Amino acid sequence: MKRMLKTLCLVLCCMIILAVIGDIYAHSTINRQSRARNVVTGRITEELSDLSGTLDTDALTEQVFYSRRQEWESLYGKENCPTGVRIIPLDGNVRINADRETQINGIYTDGVLTAVAEYSFSDPIYADMLRIMNISFAVCAAFILILIIWLYIRILIPLQKLSDYPEKLSKGILAEKLTAEKNSIFARYIWGMNMLADKLDSDRQTLGRLSAEREQTVTALVHGIKTPAASIKLLSEAISTGLYSPDGSINETDAHLAGKIEKNADEIEHLVNRVIDERSTAIIEYDPDKQPFYTSRIEKQLCEEYKERLSVGRIPFTVKRSGDPIVNSDLDGVLRIMRQLMDNAIKYGDGTGIALTFEKNEEGHFFTVSNSGTPLQEQELPFVFKSMWRGSNSSEVRGSGIGLFEARFIARQLGGDIRMRTEGSMTEVTVFIPLR
Repeated sequence: MKRMLKTLCLVLCCMIILAVIGDIYAHSTINRQSRARNVVTGRITEELSDLSGTLDTDALTEQVFYSRRQEWESLYGKENCPTGVRIIPLDGNVRINADRETQINGIYTDGVLTAVAEYSFSDPIYADMLRIMNISFAVCAAFILILIIWLYIRILIPLQKLSDYPEKLSKGILAEKLTAEKNSIFARYIWGMNMLADKLDSDRQTLGRLSAEREQTVTALVHGIKTPAASIKLLSEAISTGLYSPDGSINETDAHLAGKIEKNADEIEHLVNRVIDERSTAIIEYDPDKQPFYTSRIEKQLCEEYKERLSVGRIPFTVKRSGDPIVNSDLDGVLRIMRQLMDNAIKYGDGTGIALTFEKNEEGHFFTVSNSGTPLQEQELPFVFKSMWRGSNSSEVRGSGIGLFEARFIARQLGGDIRMRTEGSMTEVTVFIPLR
């Protein structure tokens, strides 16, 4: 894209350079020919002055110029010699032509100006050629300039946005849809990319549903295994102590086997606990890449991505930010968290408004998304960030219960945390990112 713009600018510069060179060459040619013509007309005028008192005007021009025309042209070149000469006495009633195709020289008789010689030429000394050439170059330069502006507005700017969109899709950014006019050059491409975004969103919803079902199945299995494993441990312990022996004595062989059984039961419990701990985190992939960035980049990105959705839903959106501090964290990770909070504010809010607030203190940065609507009950708040958990206000809202769990997981990977607070109909979710 930038290479195309540079190429067009280079073509425009080359045309301007060519126009300047052509203009300089034309002016030098005009000056050179003008000097040559002055030499020719000066010689002819000198001879006319010498014979002006002895012959009439017609005989004078015939003897000096017309009869010797080939001689003058051979000496000074045909293009520099006049095509005709007319002597005009100064007593006169004869009109003198004063245009670009004639040249006037004075004829002196005995040192007195008595007449003028009007020389005519077949061309205007390249003046028309120079004018046409300059106009042509100006038209071409204007055309290329208009073409560059058109390409920049209609192709380069949209192409820049389109080139960023696949990267956003790869990062799971599905909030923003591409828009195009009916006559857009990229209309079919945009239509295809939006279809891809819808397909990815559908696949993500399906993955969330399957993950929830898998976790429910795994949870049922592990709890079903934990109870028999605990019973096996109790039985093995009773056998090892001789509880079931008729005389109450310990059988060495039975005690040895009971120890092995208890060890295997401990291994089963360890595996079960490991499955419980990893059943949700296995579906989240995140590797922090911390780089410093300005807070305004978060604001700009969220405003661009959610502008259309908020406009369609007629949801007021306000941003409060004091200054533009630098955040030493992972921009993509923070944006993943903030997108989840914005999505929840749109889905669970009542549409009366969403507020985004940026604050900073000596501990770190605080990013808060606030909205009004039907909040969670107070007793539900401790469970809101658990995997696959959905609140009482989500019965009519599509979701899988992974979003806030993923947001907290990323925040903790960045060294921070996330919390939710409710007050009346207002819900606030705040993300904390430490300074270092």
